[in-house]
Amino acid sequence: MYKIAYIVPYFGKLPKGFKAWLATCSTNDDIDWIIITDDDEEYDYPKNVKVYKSSFEELKKRIASMFDFEICLDRPWKLCDFRPAFGEIFASELQGYDFWGYCDTDLIWGNIRKFVNEDILDKYDKIGFQGHSTVYRNTTDVNKRYKVIAPGIINYKTAFSCEKGCCFDEVGISNIYEWLHIPYYRETNFAHLDMFSTSFFLGHLPQNEDYKNRYQVFIWENGKLERVYLHEGALHYEEYMYLHFFCRPMKYCADNYDKDSVFVIYPDRLINLDKSRVDVSFVKKHGRCSALHFYCAVFWERRKKLTIKKVIKALRTKIKNNITRSNSKAAVKASIVS
Repeated sequence: MYKIAYIVPYFGKLPKGFKAWLATCSTNDDIDWIIITDDDEEYDYPKNVKVYKSSFEELKKRIASMFDFEICLDRPWKLCDFRPAFGEIFASELQGYDFWGYCDTDLIWGNIRKFVNEDILDKYDKIGFQGHSTVYRNTTDVNKRYKVIAPGIINYKTAFSCEKGCCFDEVGISNIYEWLHIPYYRETNFAHLDMFSTSFFLGHLPQNEDYKNRYQVFIWENGKLERVYLHEGALHYEEYMYLHFFCRPMKYCADNYDKDSVFVIYPDRLINLDKSRVDVSFVKKHGRCSALHFYCAVFWERRKKLTIKKVIKALRTKIKNNITRSNSKAAVKASIVS
């Protein structure tokens, strides 16, 4: 079996959902996570999560020493643009691994190996197209591929020296693979949530499946992550590799965060609950949360980052999404009538 490790640099206090994240890492015991952090809080780290202590300045110097031009890395969030270079930056930590990857911590893992199996790892050098989880083959050629400079595509020198975020870990590196005509795995095996919706709404899925987004929750048990949605008066189940909260304001209300726990997750919280209690009435009741409470929570959590420009952009995105969803619903109704 191929050995896989995710590299996760995180500076400052680890997120409030970190215990749930660790629990879901622990059930993927044939995959490792390597965390580089300055957070000294003690957690019950599973054996497959390795922690290295470092200050942000120490890591910044390490990264800067690898390039012959001046990089811009003033704040930890900018590390996202450097992710495609992690194979070279963390070469010593990644010795012995066949694949390495980067991921976010605001997510719940399902059974990773079920979706990233040996056949897929045999075939592709790059598995994934989103910053919340992408995996690369750990070879010299693949690890230096981010340095390819192609016409019309943002290159690593621009991304690494630019003060703003350039999405190099998602758009930039994917464009390089496409320019090189190297296929990469881009199936949507994950549940990526809309940030500003009072119900769970999954992106990156066909519009003709929008009816699944009306009422839904998620259940995590024994390392298996399932979407439970309500349609035509009955519950339906779909399994996913992971659930990405995408900065949603979530309340983590579980009493236990171990691998034997059961998590039921709905639009504004995660709890321990026997999954037998998740019936039609439960999904209908908890598939949506209070708009007032939700948007107050959004404002409070983002109060230090909010600007007029960001608010306008968010409102435009919300309006655009609502129009798209309305058109999709109308198209579905029209097809039923015809």
